[in-house]
Amino acid sequence: MATSVCKGQIPQRSPGQSTCIHHKERQLDLYCKTCEVPACIKCISSSHAGHLLCELSEFTSEKKQDIRSFIDKTENVDLVEIDEYINSVDNALKENINCFEKLSGQLKTQTAKIKEELDLLVSQTLSLYQQMEEDNAKLLHTYKQDLEMYSELLKQKVEECKELLQLGSDIQIYDTDYDVTSSVSLPVTPKLAIASFTPNSDPQRYLEQALGDMETLYECQSHGRPGGDLTVRSHGEDGPSAHRGTDVTEEEMCNRGYNLLPQTKILEKWRSPCLISSICPTTDGRAWTCSIYSNTLTLLDRKGKVVEKVKHDTKISDISLSPTTNTLWACGKCNILELESGRLQTRFSTNDEPLSICITASEHVIIGTDNKISKFTTSGELVQTTVETEGRFVTCPLRMSECPVTHNIAVVNDGCDVVITDNDLQKLVVYTVDIPDEQFYPDDVVYDSTGNLVIGDRYKNRLVLISGRGQFIRIIHKDDHYTWAVGIDRHGVLWSVFGLNKVKLLQYNDMYKEDDDEYQEDKKCVMS
Repeated sequence: MATSVCKGQIPQRSPGQSTCIHHKERQLDLYCKTCEVPACIKCISSSHAGHLLCELSEFTSEKKQDIRSFIDKTENVDLVEIDEYINSVDNALKENINCFEKLSGQLKTQTAKIKEELDLLVSQTLSLYQQMEEDNAKLLHTYKQDLEMYSELLKQKVEECKELLQLGSDIQIYDTDYDVTSSVSLPVTPKLAIASFTPNSDPQRYLEQALGDMETLYECQSHGRPGGDLTVRSHGEDGPSAHRGTDVTEEEMCNRGYNLLPQTKILEKWRSPCLISSICPTTDGRAWTCSIYSNTLTLLDRKGKVVEKVKHDTKISDISLSPTTNTLWACGKCNILELESGRLQTRFSTNDEPLSICITASEHVIIGTDNKISKFTTSGELVQTTVETEGRFVTCPLRMSECPVTHNIAVVNDGCDVVITDNDLQKLVVYTVDIPDEQFYPDDVVYDSTGNLVIGDRYKNRLVLISGRGQFIRIIHKDDHYTWAVGIDRHGVLWSVFGLNKVKLLQYNDMYKEDDDEYQEDKKCVMS
C-alpha cells in the first residue's frame, strides 16, 4: 500500500509483496540497478525515469547463486563448526565431572590418610603412656614393698628394745644403744616418668597444611599456608646481628666446593619399619637408627629394609658414629655404650642421665645432659664441661653435631635455638629465627662436608640450610609431617625423617653422582 510522501514518510514494500508500491496492481517485473530495488513498467517514466533498469529475472539468477553459496557454506562449514562446538561442550561437561570426581577422590583419600596417620600417632602415644604407667606402677610397687619391709624392721627393733629395757644387762643395753643410734636410711624414692599433653590451640592451620594446597581457577587463590622467608639471628661476642639469604653469594657457595641444585631432588622415600628419633648414615650406604621410645638399634639400607637389629636392656636416647673409627656409640640410662661385635658394650657411666651424644674427630665423647654439655675421653675421663650459671646457653641439649671443617659443635636446645661452641665448649653463636610471630622449633642438626648446617625445623615441617657463619642460605625441603631427625652420608645425601618413620633421601647440592666409583662400590656392598 502506497503512503503519501507529503506526510514525511517513505513508502515501504512489504516482504513478498509482488505489486508496485507506487502503481497499484502493477507487477514488479523490472529491477532498477541505480536504486537497487524492484520496479514496474510505469516506474520507467516516473520514479525511476532515466535509471538503469533490467528484467527482474536477470537479477534474481545472480541472487540464486548467492543463496546457493550461502546454503553450501552454512551446511558444510558453519553447521559443522557448531556441531564441533556442541561436541566440545559435551566433552567439557564430561571432563568437568571427571575432574571434580578425581579431586573429590584425592581429597577423600588424603583425608583418610591423615585420619589413619593421626590414629597411628594417637595409638603410639597411648602405647607410650601405657608403658610409662606400667613402669611407674612397677617402681611404686617396689618402693611400697621396701617401705613395708623397712616398717617391719623398725617395729621389730622397737619390740627388741622394749624387751631389752626390761630384761637386758648393762652391756646389752650399751650395744643396743649404739645400734639404735646408728643411721638407718629410708628406701630411695623412685623417679617416676612424667608426661604432659597440651592441646593445640589453633589446629585449623595445621589441618589445612596437612590436607594440601587447593586452587580455584576463577579465584586463583591458594588455601595452603606456605612458609615465608627466614631470618637467622646470630648472637656472637659483638652482639646480635641479622643475616638473610642474600648475604651468601653464588660465588661464595662455589668457593665452598660445591653448587646448590636449583631444586632439591628426592632420591628415595619410604616408611621405616621402626620409629626413628636419631639417624646416623654409615660409610657403606646404610644408616643406624634409634628411637627414644625403644631399646633397639636398627640398621636400614637405602630402601628401608632392615639389615640388622641390636637390643639393649635400657632405652637409648641418642646415637653417634665416630668419624675416625666408624664405630657406633650410644647413650642411655647414665651409660655410654659402644657397638662391638653386634653388642652394645658399656664404656663408662655418667652422674646425670645423657640426652645426646657426639663423637668427635679427636675421639672425644661429647655428652649433653640437663643444662650442660661435657667432653670425656673414650674411657670416661672428664676433660671439660660448660659452666652452669644463670646465663647458661645450654638448657636441653637434644642433638649435637661436629663440623668436619672447623670442629665446632652445634647443639640443639630443644624447641629453642641452635648454639655453636668451639672445640673447648665455649659459646660462639646462637641461631634463632628473627621473624615476628614465626615459631622456630629446631629438633635436629647436622653439618655437611663443607661446614654448612642443616637444621630440622619441626613445626614448620622443613629443613633449613645455614652457613657456618650464621647466614640463612635456603629452605632445602618442606614436608607434610614434622621433621624429626637428620643425617648426612659421605656422598652428601641428606637422610631426613619426618613424622617418626617417614624417610626421604635428599640431594640439595651437586656432590652426589650416580656414576661415582665410590657410590657404585657402596651400592655393591649394600646389594650384597
